Amino acid sequence: MNFSGNRVLVIGDVMLDKYYFGKVERVSPEAPVPVVNITREETRLGGAANVAHNIRSLGGIPLLVGIIGRDLEGREIERITAREGIQATLLKTDRPTTIKARIIGGRQQIARVDREQQTPLEPGQLARLESQIAKEIENANIIIVSDYGKGFVTGELHAILSRQQKTVIIDPKGTNWDKYRGADWITPNLKELGDVAGRPVENDDRAIEETGREILRRHEIRHLLVTRGERGMTLLSAGETLHVPTRAREVFDVCGAGDTVVATLALALSAGTPAIEAIHLANKAAGIVVQKTGTATLTIDELNAT
Repeated sequence: MNFSGNRVLVIGDVMLDKYYFGKVERVSPEAPVPVVNITREETRLGGAANVAHNIRSLGGIPLLVGIIGRDLEGREIERITAREGIQATLLKTDRPTTIKARIIGGRQQIARVDREQQTPLEPGQLARLESQIAKEIENANIIIVSDYGKGFVTGELHAILSRQQKTVIIDPKGTNWDKYRGADWITPNLKELGDVAGRPVENDDRAIEETGREILRRHEIRHLLVTRGERGMTLLSAGETLHVPTRAREVFDVCGAGDTVVATLALALSAGTPAIEAIHLANKAAGIVVQKTGTATLTIDELNAT
């Protein structure tokens, strides 16, 4: 595969992922918790920014639109996107930049510490973003909406995108899928499917088919691609069901795998790849990144080599 020249507009919740790697050699005398002696720190792009990073690492051209805070973490996101060659339009607001900080002891995640505000955009901010999206959308082959439930993705935003006559892929969050009504593609994981259905869904072909078709009808979705961890993926669309087994040899860390799935799917579809083949490629890509630690990307060479 060759995705060079394919331009993908990525809109959604931008965040910064922090990693603290260290060794655990004792238990704290203050509380029954491990003491992690930090030996290395990393910052990586998270959320919608990680989707854009995956597109870039696969050879595509990401156009990232999101919001950051007027803080050190926002400046760090600007620094990394510039370093990675990601074209980013990041509206600065008084809301702090969303952060996910993970503490890793050896090969085990000990804790995660988040900082976020889940507040919707103000009308003026939405108007500014709509103007920017209108500029970028003409240059994009396809659109990804990366919703992490931080208040950025709203029904108003989806209505704006629906008028553009471009294929839209949504990585969803939460129980309010009315804001996604009529979407071309939605890519929930199993938990997210259960959340919107209002009940847990077993990782079973029949259970996923029954629930998925109910969701398709209720929200008028064209394609529903359910990611199922070690069980692979299931595609549901009008009159068609496809179960794709996982390609991972070993699942080490599923963090960010959904970002890789939507990035690969979007690039493949924008390159004219048939939908079923695009899903197999996305599944293969997910099988590669889950063998890596933390929020990760892959290259086109890795994708072509497996």
